[in-house]
Amino acid sequence: MTTETNAPLLFGPPPEALERLLDEGSAFVPPSRALNGLSAEVAGRQLEGVPHTIAELVAHLRFWQLYTLSLARGEQSVVPEHAEGGWPKTDGSDWEALRQSFLDGLTELKRVAREEDLARVVRGRDTLGYELSLHANHNAVHLGQVILLRQMLGAWPPPGRRRRYLVIFTVRSLNNYGPNPK
Repeated sequence: MTTETNAPLLFGPPPEALERLLDEGSAFVPPSRALNGLSAEVAGRQLEGVPHTIAELVAHLRFWQLYTLSLARGEQSVVPEHAEGGWPKTDGSDWEALRQSFLDGLTELKRVAREEDLARVVRGRDTLGYELSLHANHNAVHLGQVILLRQMLGAWPPPGRRRRYLVIFTVRSLNNYGPNPK
């Protein structure tokens, strides 16, 4: 099946893979762990030279999560005209509700991946499965930023099981970027 432009449709991975990409990631820290043990004060703390707080990153993720869920419901969603339209303002005081709504939304997206028709076209050439894979990639980028900010704020690793090699990998990777890569 193709769209009216005769370009092929874009498909995503199978349901089980999408579920894992959305939440477990195997190669990524699960979202619940990345957000675990953060206070509203830390989540809302603005670091000098850093454009967003952890709370703002999660609000951004939630904004696009709601967009993806609306596509899954068959609603005609509108992409903001400018990038800043996808960055809701928050000072972090609503952190616990924001964190929980994001995690609840992940549960709903996993249900969509498991139960809905992933081959259904939801926008242009994009199938629902493709949109969910884009969403998982978007989450991975910004949750990586959350982890970096937590490191900078001295709030990493979160309580519980420690996987130190992920932290070392992230810091070493960052050291390979910039004007003098090693």
